[in-house]
Amino acid sequence: MQAIPVQLTETNQVSKREAKSKCHGHSSSCGCTPTLFADMIEHAGLELSRREFIKGTGALGGMFALSGLSSAVRAEAPAKAVTVADAAADNAEADAIYHGGPILTMVKDGDRAEALAVKDGRILAVGGLDEVMATRGATTKIVDLGGKALMPGFFDPHSHVAMQSAKFSTANLDPKPIGEAGSIADIQRILKDWIAEKRLGPGQWVIGWGYDDTGIAEQRHPNRKDLDAVSTEHPILLVHISGHLMTGNSRMLETVGITAETENPAGGVIQRQPGGNEPNGVLEENAMYLVLGKMPMPTPEQAMTMIEDGLKYYAAAGITTAQDCATFKGTWSLLAAMAGEDRLPIDVITWPMYKGVDDEAFDYIVSQRGKMGRLRLGGVKLTVDGSIQGYTAFLTEPYHVEPEGTDPTPDKCDTEQAERLFVSADNKAVIADAPVQAEGHRGYASMTQEQIDAWLERCDEHDLQMQVHTNGDAATDMLLKAVETVRADKPRPDLRTTIIHAQMMRDDQLDLAAKHGLTPSFFPIHVYFWGDRHRDLFLGPERAARIDPARSALDRNLRITLHHDAPIAGIEMLKVAWAAVNRVTAGGGVLGAGECITPFEALRAITADAAWQNFEEDRKGTLEAGKLADLVVLSDDPLAIDPIAIQDIQVMETIKEGKTVYAAEA
Repeated sequence: MQAIPVQLTETNQVSKREAKSKCHGHSSSCGCTPTLFADMIEHAGLELSRREFIKGTGALGGMFALSGLSSAVRAEAPAKAVTVADAAADNAEADAIYHGGPILTMVKDGDRAEALAVKDGRILAVGGLDEVMATRGATTKIVDLGGKALMPGFFDPHSHVAMQSAKFSTANLDPKPIGEAGSIADIQRILKDWIAEKRLGPGQWVIGWGYDDTGIAEQRHPNRKDLDAVSTEHPILLVHISGHLMTGNSRMLETVGITAETENPAGGVIQRQPGGNEPNGVLEENAMYLVLGKMPMPTPEQAMTMIEDGLKYYAAAGITTAQDCATFKGTWSLLAAMAGEDRLPIDVITWPMYKGVDDEAFDYIVSQRGKMGRLRLGGVKLTVDGSIQGYTAFLTEPYHVEPEGTDPTPDKCDTEQAERLFVSADNKAVIADAPVQAEGHRGYASMTQEQIDAWLERCDEHDLQMQVHTNGDAATDMLLKAVETVRADKPRPDLRTTIIHAQMMRDDQLDLAAKHGLTPSFFPIHVYFWGDRHRDLFLGPERAARIDPARSALDRNLRITLHHDAPIAGIEMLKVAWAAVNRVTAGGGVLGAGECITPFEALRAITADAAWQNFEEDRKGTLEAGKLADLVVLSDDPLAIDPIAIQDIQVMETIKEGKTVYAAEA
């Protein structure tokens, strides 16, 4: 399961004209186009679309004018309930029977089985050992779990598959505690190891993603001199964790033609060495497109391999259903082609961003409503605000500590940029724009109330599900106002409208969510990664203790789910559950103990309830006869060990529809 490094042919590049057209005069991560590495995949997908259009095999027009679409989104018959008695009466013989360890059905707390039988990709029987063994045939494979735990495969409620897959194909420079980069020396070591591991020859690009100048000991960007110490034979390019800056070595600057004579582009800055014009390697905002226009881009085949490898990493984390929650046309083209070639190891649900959905695309999404398969469309994604740690979440009360800067103005793009931002402990918010209100900075909305109302009404009219990103409570107020207005005469709990992140939902907002049947999908890993900063910097102690109010939501009988929002916080679903159960911060404290939930509730939120959120409860999420045999084998029983140790549990095997798609090395 090796991700391919991004060291590609020089002939497959973005033209200067195309790079300029992608700029739009906005910051590189403004959300009008995907971020840099997702942009690489998107470019490859658009190239694939052009090929198919030229061959005359593509459908016409709209976001989904893509070949292979009908075969990629094949309808699947609903699961048929089958009892052990039914299986015996039909003389059904299992392909495999699992026993010898705790089998957690996730139907209800404490519900366990002794054995589980699989046939033709579905669960044939589950229950007592003797009755399940009645389905044994001459060729049945008997699997002794040896004390390991078996439970439903994890259902990812919200992430970004394409972006995470691209990140897997680069050197991981995430700062501690997310990654291992705590200093420039760490970054240099990681890059040298990457070059050796991938056996990159002279001239091949070395790309790293996720460094944070404020998260390393030196508190500065690595410069060309630092990276020259890694290699002068390879162009080295590092992208900042915010997506707003990059830095490179001398070979990279030479390769793309950036010199002392190169002028700053509009909306961008080429940082210079002290006392002169010689570039120091750091490029800000639109200056990054000076590189994008020259760097090699993956071919469609390479991009599909990136995604396929990325999904294998998802499978290694026990995930059998993943989501791409800001799908662009090119990415869909690649996924559709992969589905047509049976190259998706796990299921993928895609959510087009409303900004990219024209009338024809909307009609197509509606036409696919309810269809299941290895690849399917979920609905429409809205983004109402940004992130707390980016100072762009929209709050009702001002931030605890004001962001630096004077007289900033809001970004006019409807954007997901802040969802990918990290902010330093020294209070330098790495954002393009942020308005400062007279009463204090409260962030801002990236959609108008009229836009939210209109999209909700349109989707309701066509029975279409929505995911709506809100982090700040003022953003959630806007969504709830739309719900109260649009659904005043026609409640729509049947649509399972999902509030993504829902970081700061107040009690009154949870009450309204319960009234209208909305589904909060919380991001509890925030508590671990940023909880200390939320308490001391962004929100203050009282508000920080209430982020991700899972206990309060469950006490109102709300269905909740838990997500990792990859590539923001990795793809470890067990760590997501661990964070919701324990609410431990990176500093070692507990943030908001009153919002802790039980291990069973957390595991339900990434299995049964996540399947329910996505209208797949009849085929996934619990171990019941007739459902898909989407399973994960764990080193320990997460419902029996000390809850603080849940994050240490290892995924031993992942099974998708009865077939092993990941097995840990012995």
